[in-house]
Amino acid sequence: MSQILTEILDNIRTEYVQILEHSSGLEPFLNAEKLCQKQLSISTDQLARIISEDPNLLAARAGALIRGMHQSENPSAGSIISANIRSAALEALLDAAVHYGWLQVNEEGMMQIGEDEIEAADTVLQISEDYSQSKTALQNINNPGVSVLNKLMHSAEGEFVKQLDSQVLDAYTLAIEIAAAHSVFTPEEIAPLVVENPLLLGLRADDLVLDDVFESDPPAGIIISSHITQMVIDHLLELATERGALALDGEGQLILPSNEDEPPMVH
Repeated sequence: MSQILTEILDNIRTEYVQILEHSSGLEPFLNAEKLCQKQLSISTDQLARIISEDPNLLAARAGALIRGMHQSENPSAGSIISANIRSAALEALLDAAVHYGWLQVNEEGMMQIGEDEIEAADTVLQISEDYSQSKTALQNINNPGVSVLNKLMHSAEGEFVKQLDSQVLDAYTLAIEIAAAHSVFTPEEIAPLVVENPLLLGLRADDLVLDDVFESDPPAGIIISSHITQMVIDHLLELATERGALALDGEGQLILPSNEDEPPMVH
């Protein structure tokens, strides 16, 4: 686990125990929910640093953890990760409540939480993160040197140009194949891109991820990966147009092969 996240969770647990000690263990579930929502509002840059220490967080899925129609239908990658962090923190606090005897478990090991307390916890305002601000991203834009993303783009571009003249495939199909070959899928591959540009945490699945592959619940990392792949495809198609390998119609739109009437999607 990330050292940053470990320290945050340890501090929350300490505060939780203090709160319940002072209240004689009153409403352990409600207090845990309130504390997680209050203390786990993680900024864009801090979440990126946490991911750098624990890339496996990018494998997190939303499941039923995100409340609110707007957020739950198409959550950002950062919101998915944060929701999973809060869920894990809540579970740890409830385990502490059981340990101290503030919360009881039945014979099946299920925690005994009153309906009134559950209903009250459901009304606790859920954090709505904004991943559109990042000091790190602004600083890195002005840094000299080639970024991780630019290296990826340049590598794909070099291979595309090399094959474009001799490739029997059309430019559109070639662009998709090369973009797929340069895709980043594993958490370890995606994490450096997030660290470099934390604004990637604000990306949403939109229509880029196949629902039937991920059962309408893609991992946070795949959401980011799909957008990066699409960026590479768009760049290669623009390059193909500049080289005359693809034409534009009267409205400036790419004329794609007749069998390619839908945009590519991540598989």
